[in-house]
Amino acid sequence: MIDFDQLGCTSSVRKAFKPYEKSCTLGRVVSLDRGYPLVNNGAGEFRAELATTIKKRDDSIVAVGDWVALRLESGHEKAIIQEVLPRATEIARIKRVGREKQVRRQVLAANVDVVFICQSLTGSGLDERLLMRQMVAVCGCKATPVFVLTKCDDVEQTVVNDARERCAELAPNIALVCLAQVPADACPEGVQTPKALRQFLPAGSTALLLGESGVGKSTLTNALVGEEVFATGSVRERDDKGRHTTVARRMVQVPGAGLLIDAPGLRTMQILDLETGLSRAFPEIGEYAQQCRFANCSHTSEPGCEVREHVLPDRLNVYLHLSENRL
Repeated sequence: MIDFDQLGCTSSVRKAFKPYEKSCTLGRVVSLDRGYPLVNNGAGEFRAELATTIKKRDDSIVAVGDWVALRLESGHEKAIIQEVLPRATEIARIKRVGREKQVRRQVLAANVDVVFICQSLTGSGLDERLLMRQMVAVCGCKATPVFVLTKCDDVEQTVVNDARERCAELAPNIALVCLAQVPADACPEGVQTPKALRQFLPAGSTALLLGESGVGKSTLTNALVGEEVFATGSVRERDDKGRHTTVARRMVQVPGAGLLIDAPGLRTMQILDLETGLSRAFPEIGEYAQQCRFANCSHTSEPGCEVREHVLPDRLNVYLHLSENRL
């Protein structure tokens, strides 16, 4: 069980909990599967159900990372989540469910500071389109994205170099880490061990691992924690894709660092707040756009366009395609 003092409680969380402190205890959701949320309130971990007042609301989804007001009643089998406290951030996507493909908003994790966007360089290699979409989606959720390229010891050095150069061209303001599951002295040039991720995960912070099945998210978690907390699986040889060995979103403590949430593999992630995502992912474009000759400059062919003058063509093309939601 994670020590409650390590769960990253802030003054704003304490303030939000103030109205409930006489009848409830403060807790954080540390696991969510097909059953009931698992909540840590310092005294222990409890399976919990939602109060009827929450069930009637549209925003009743509880996510891993949520801070909640938890009520414990004698004789009651489960604890009761009386209220879900306001979220500082929420990593969410649009999900289509049922035969009629109804559109629903799915919150993957709440109160997350950093998102490790993971891709494997094996198989078909770097998927630029997916990487850029996930970057903007994470920025739109107001968390900090970090690119994590895995299995770099399983490909040629030129593949690693090309991927690093491409990431630097398309997203120079996003941190990039290339990882290998080998000892530090055996890592190829420019490649590090999973411990390199600790620099982005100080004590009290929370990070989410985002990526497809088979990229090595559970392996990274096990390496950072120092023990096998999640099962790992093999990948298909023909395309290097994996099965869903992780079936629940769960939070774990990284010794001497922050909290890490592993989640089932995710291929798609709808951009919910495109304007915020683009402004945070491409800050210089907004700045240069103010200096363009025309206020309604499209940054494609107009004379006096400062954006085209200062931004690399490939990076600008990504921005333009994403702004039209075509990438």
